[in-house]
Amino acid sequence: MEDVIQKFIQDMVKKAGIDNMPDDFKKTYNEKLAVEAQRRLGMMAIAELDEQGAKDFEEFIAKNPSPEPKKTLEFFNSKITDFQTKVENTLTKFAEEFISGAEKLKGTKLG
Repeated sequence: MEDVIQKFIQDMVKKAGIDNMPDDFKKTYNEKLAVEAQRRLGMMAIAELDEQGAKDFEEFIAKNPSPEPKKTLEFFNSKITDFQTKVENTLTKFAEEFISGAEKLKGTKLG
């Protein structure tokens, strides 16, 4: 999943037309975008769980305080119908918001 999010971030930054940033800044910025993507995916996944799924998730986390991303994905795939589609929709919405914001900022002088 980490690779998928990194590719998504790279594509999103390129579509926004801001992929020509200095490497140090791009690395830091991409890390922040990845954290935001993961946060949005986590919130979507938690919101999609039914009552039993939420209880199962609490048990899952109790048994795996720092679960591997692969195991977490397997858990959500088993508990949420059309999870992959919902992941794609969440990432698409994030990309649309980001690109729209980048378009609005283009040409704006800072300071």
